[in-house]
Amino acid sequence: MFAKIILIQVDSILGYPPTVSLIHELDKIDCKVTVLTTVVNDQLRKVLPGSVSLQKIGSDYMYYSSLVKKIKELFTIRKNIWEYIDQHYDNDTMLWIMSNITIKHMGMKLLNYRYNLHLFELVEKVTYIGTRWTFGLNLEKLAHKAHKVIVCEYNRAQITQVWMKLPELPLVVSNKPIDSGFGRCSPITQSNSVKVTIEKLKEKKIILYQGIVDAERPIEPIANAIEALNDEYIFVVMTGSNCDYLLKYTKTIVLPYIIAPYHLEVTSHAFIGILIYAPVYGTFTSPLNSIYCAPNKLYEFSQFGIPMIGNNIPGLKYTIESYKMGCCLPFFNAELLKTAITDLTDNYETYAENARRFYGEDDKTSVIRLALTQN
Repeated sequence: MFAKIILIQVDSILGYPPTVSLIHELDKIDCKVTVLTTVVNDQLRKVLPGSVSLQKIGSDYMYYSSLVKKIKELFTIRKNIWEYIDQHYDNDTMLWIMSNITIKHMGMKLLNYRYNLHLFELVEKVTYIGTRWTFGLNLEKLAHKAHKVIVCEYNRAQITQVWMKLPELPLVVSNKPIDSGFGRCSPITQSNSVKVTIEKLKEKKIILYQGIVDAERPIEPIANAIEALNDEYIFVVMTGSNCDYLLKYTKTIVLPYIIAPYHLEVTSHAFIGILIYAPVYGTFTSPLNSIYCAPNKLYEFSQFGIPMIGNNIPGLKYTIESYKMGCCLPFFNAELLKTAITDLTDNYETYAENARRFYGEDDKTSVIRLALTQN
């Protein structure tokens, strides 16, 4: 084990529950943990262990900011990161690099240090501008030099090993969140409006989608299908995305995003959880990123024993259906959704117990310790 860990993430950690979970896991180990990140505020301090040192780098990073601002900020953030590391790095320090965005801001200077490369997404290359430019970093070289390469799903590990020509399989650290301590039907503490809404729905069976809504996560077919179900069911979407187009559906309610882990207070009221992913093209990630997904939602639903319905892709089929904690549909229409919901309702306790088993069998702690083992 290493005495010091410096974890670096460009972007708000609050939007990445797996990072919050990882920091808690690292804090359990007998070492000093420092986090360098672009967004530091009281909300972040509230969800991280008090013993963790937080250091702000650059200004608040915005993924959708202008190209000129991004380039200017890249150099400021890079300067801040290396100033701190060069003052505190020693022979007993491990750098933990979170995501391709952070790699881009640190550059090839990384090769001179000891680091774990933790990739959130399935990426073949890291470019400075857009997705078609060849000007960027040598990700393969960075992966080969890493102490450990880490991904969040088994198939992603296999693909990454092939793409990067790695001599060993990357470690798989799941996206299992920290134990929230919340129980079923927990009180809603962070939003009065959401609290009132959930209270009004206490006689309904909530079918819940939570998280980003975009081209990769197209949920409108679900809202449309649920319109044909009886009034016992209601579709609830908890998101920070713009979903005004869902307002036309009478059996769909959109709730605002609630900061993790308190969004799980809402999750705890769900009857069934929804997961859906579709391949997207022309982004910085591979289209394989979608079908070999590793959603936080698998663990967020399963910790409460909530059965799930997903679409038929490997990342969901070989988790949801293999553990018999729900079902995967070839597409979402009223007939298929009604059949799936009827099956889950009739066999609810069996699916719920299997979901809890899936959650309980995940042991990310031992993998994280392996990532810190000195060669």
